[in-house]
Amino acid sequence: MLRLLSLILSLACATGLAAQEDIEARLDAVKEFKRYFRKAKEEALQVEAIMTLKGNECVPASEQLLKLLKHKRTSVQNTALTVLATYTERATFQALIDDLPEERDKTKVATWIMVLGRSKVVAAVAAIELAAGNPRATSTIRYEAIRALIAIGQPGKTDLFGKCVDDKEAIVRAAACDAIGKMKVKDLADAVINRLGDDQWQVQTAAIEAVAQLRPQSGVQPLIDLMRETGRLRTECADALFRITSMDFGVDPDRWQAQWQTLMSIEGWRIPTDAELLQKIATRKKYDAFYGKKDETSSFAGIPTTSTNVLFVIDISGSMDDFVVEVDKFRDYKDRKRFTIVQTELINTIETLAGNTNFNIVAFATDLKPWKPRLVPGNVVNRDSARNFVRKLRPLGGAEAQELAQSGLGGAANLAAGKTNTLKALLYAFGVNPDKPPKSKLTGFDKKALTRPLDTMYFLSDGRPSVGKLIETNEILAEVRKYNEQYRVVIHTIAIGDFQKEFLKQLAEGNGGVFVDLGR
Repeated sequence: MLRLLSLILSLACATGLAAQEDIEARLDAVKEFKRYFRKAKEEALQVEAIMTLKGNECVPASEQLLKLLKHKRTSVQNTALTVLATYTERATFQALIDDLPEERDKTKVATWIMVLGRSKVVAAVAAIELAAGNPRATSTIRYEAIRALIAIGQPGKTDLFGKCVDDKEAIVRAAACDAIGKMKVKDLADAVINRLGDDQWQVQTAAIEAVAQLRPQSGVQPLIDLMRETGRLRTECADALFRITSMDFGVDPDRWQAQWQTLMSIEGWRIPTDAELLQKIATRKKYDAFYGKKDETSSFAGIPTTSTNVLFVIDISGSMDDFVVEVDKFRDYKDRKRFTIVQTELINTIETLAGNTNFNIVAFATDLKPWKPRLVPGNVVNRDSARNFVRKLRPLGGAEAQELAQSGLGGAANLAAGKTNTLKALLYAFGVNPDKPPKSKLTGFDKKALTRPLDTMYFLSDGRPSVGKLIETNEILAEVRKYNEQYRVVIHTIAIGDFQKEFLKQLAEGNGGVFVDLGR
């Protein structure tokens, strides 16, 4: 017995000693960071120095990182946020939690809430609610509070979402709908149903998704009514109705209305359970019934849409001049070049655009080549102009350019123009040039997101990103996600060739779109 007690005491002492040594090591890491960062002037060295604080969580480290959120360099700010998000101990953030409800600096409040959310600090929920419910709280604070509670995964106890769903700022209303749906706050089903009639389509699309997640029977009729309007929302209403009722009548509101009236007359009929719905989803055909009447939709590369505000983004980099290898699959085209296939598909799509559809086309390689500076109506004149634009496009730096380069005519070949600037092409949808990015804001939202009518993009590429501000695919996905959280553009992606296609698949799935592999 004495030997056992002695062993336990020894282990306790050893554990305590190890913990003390660990704390001392972390404090020493912070000390060395401060010394090095003071003299580091190059951006890359500053970023590398900040990363040394990862794995060295302690209060002094968090204090240093919080200070860096005010740094003039965006990369320094973002790296500090990234490291802070790896800190999870309550003690690290206790001072923020204690001071948050009484802090008067609104910028600080929004920033602290964002940090606490990213670190998923459950103990901060009550303080976040108090700060957001303060009469002096700004829309930015309320927006960040909603995002933080979504990240933490707790709705709180003060009905913050219920109040924010009627906020004066549309992006706050949309965020509240997102939160109610994701956390399935069923008591607020009526509140999101009311938002189906919002005057901003971004709020409407958030409300549709929330209703689909909550699955209230009372949401069916409002969704059918909303489906009678034009545009992308018709498709989203059809999908939401399927997810509530497990029935599939496409984007035909008359068929939905007739069936709904029949169901309401059947005694004992009920909304299917979640398990029953999952069974139905497994057997559902992907496009046939879902999109209903074919003459009411346009499609590109087999992906239909009811959107009336569409952007087509197509790759004209050098590799698009290569031939596909699946001969039988592409036998009906003029030749087997990747670009010929894409060109043909896009021209066919342009011919099907309705007059009430607004559209634009952007070709991209190293740089962008837009057809028009903005969306234009799909009338007979614009459709003809668009077809001519597409017919004149050629891959840059393709086979002919390669031959010139091999002959020593590198300048004439202009191979540099034929690389793949994927990030620049994608961010065009948000009005952002990554080479001249807007001034970075750590918190809040961009009100310009509400002024851009574009709601659907088709993005076609065959190549791995090879040039631009970012070429690593995970970083590109994160950058698109950062903007699209507010812009809510559906991104459909189409792949052709031998490119590793997981990136395009993730891009579509992460932005409400469909991925199609045209072939190799």
